[in-house]
Amino acid sequence: MRFPELLPVLGALVLLVTPRHAWAYLDPGTGSYLLQMAAAGLFAGLFTIKMYWTNLKMWIQGKRAAAAKTDEPK
Repeated sequence: MRFPELLPVLGALVLLVTPRHAWAYLDPGTGSYLLQMAAAGLFAGLFTIKMYWTNLKMWIQGKRAAAAKTDEPK
């Protein structure tokens, strides 16, 4: 079975196995933890973008520097 064909079967299995009502208590620490995780994900994403942007700029500047060196008369 291929994965796209297996996806509806897995979805139905998850719906059958999970309980209908979750009688759970969420304390204030849970909200704080979720907020910290969201902030960490945001900053990790921004850092990743910054690193790739810096590498791209250095790569472009390196190409320009190499082209300028080959164009100079000797």
